[in-house]
Parts: sequence; C-alpha cells; structure tokens
Amino acid sequence: MTNEIEPKVNKAETVDKDKRGNLFALEVCFLAFIGIIVVVAFLEATTYKIVSSRTPFVVMVPLLILIIIHAMRLWRARSAFDTRRHIITALAGKNAIINKVLVFSGWMIGMVTIITLMGHYAGVFAFCLILMRFFGAESWKLTLFVSAGTVLFLFSVFEIAFNIDLYRGLIPRWFMGYRDF
Repeated sequence: MTNEIEPKVNKAETVDKDKRGNLFALEVCFLAFIGIIVVVAFLEATTYKIVSSRTPFVVMVPLLILIIIHAMRLWRARSAFDTRRHIITALAGKNAIINKVLVFSGWMIGMVTIITLMGHYAGVFAFCLILMRFFGAESWKLTLFVSAGTVLFLFSVFEIAFNIDLYRGLIPRWFMGYRDF
C-alpha cells in the first residue's frame, strides 16, 4: 500500500481551460485572417489616386497598429494554451464549438455569394427566407413577414434616408447589358 496522495484534477477546471484554449485558437485564426485582409486592402489602396486613398489609409493604419498590438498580446499568452492542438482538432471536425463558428462563417460566405449574384435586397431576402424557413422551421407567414420587413428596413435606411444605392448584383447587371462575367 502506498500512501501517496493522488492529485485531484478538477473536471470543471479542465473543461474551462479547454474552452479558453478554443477561444484563444479562434482569436489567433481570426486575427490572422483580419490581418491578411487589411494588409491586402492596404496594398491595394496604394494603387489609388491620393485623393481616393486617404480614407483607406486613415482607417487601415490605426487598424494595422491595433492588429500588431493584439498579436503581441497573443504571442505573450501562447504558452498557456496548446493552440496547434486546438486548430488541428478543429480542422479534423472534432471540436463542436469551433465547428459552430465555421458553419456560421460558411453561412456568411454564402450570404456574400448570394448578394454578389442577386444584389443586396434579393440576397438578404433569400438568405432570411432560407435560414428562417428551412433551418429555423418558422411558418411561411412569419418567414415572409420578417424577410420582407428586413428588406424594407434596409431600403428605407439606405435608399430613402441616406440616398445610397446598394449593390444590385451581377445577374441584374447582366440583364441591363453589362457583361461583367
């Protein structure tokens, strides 16, 4: 018989650390993604005329500084988490929390695709319709009411209040005679 005292591992602490590790991995991936987008946009803005490039530079220079500061903060905290393991687990599809984030991101990419093809109004309407009816299992009446209300609100705010024409889409442009694709 040994009188060794086995260290008690609190299951709640393990789960909490695992959740924090997931969030840390997501934060690293998101910061890398945003950083790449901002750098590409910054490089693209250098090709603009100086008058047109002022606004992107005014927005992106502080954003790049904030990204660098946040990346340094993440770098200092990296030893507390096994980020590589969390990312590999997520890529293998074995992490339910990160999978939800990826599914949500996929839906957002789908919405951008619909808006690119059909325009903001038809795209937002179709997206609301798909999500509410087929994934939310809402009634047709509520689905159509909320989808139409959302589009009407967007139209009122942008077209009427701010006098901003939202993107009409590639398909309507094609029917108007533009040959964008």
